[in-house]
Amino acid sequence: MDYKITRLTDELIFIRWYRTPTVHSGSEEQFLTELERLLNESSGPLYFISDLRRGRIANVRSIQRLGALTQHKNWAGSTAFSRDPVTSLLVRSFQLFAHSAQSKNEMQSTPEEALSFIESLKPGVTEGVDWVKVLNEA
Repeated sequence: MDYKITRLTDELIFIRWYRTPTVHSGSEEQFLTELERLLNESSGPLYFISDLRRGRIANVRSIQRLGALTQHKNWAGSTAFSRDPVTSLLVRSFQLFAHSAQSKNEMQSTPEEALSFIESLKPGVTEGVDWVKVLNEA
């Protein structure tokens, strides 16, 4: 599996990419389908934190589809973290596709910065999560 989606709380979703999917793996399509299902089935807003240190979506069409999902009524905001310059470039493409005048989807360099950003969107949304465990899982 190239990624793992974990629901940490009713409102908070953590996504870890283990590697960048190959073109024909089907992982990006599976990921987008799973994300859309989470949004459709949610009874309220969802916030997303993505760990992109080891992998990420790289296909521009998939990034465009991900950007479109930010328009879903249950998409409350997202952040990702990685120091990789290519990942930063791809996330900037995502932000353009998200069409958000007021940015609620930001890229950060570190997990701490990502948590701070999500907290700026909704104070308290990250409380009660064992972040040491979440961030250190393989």
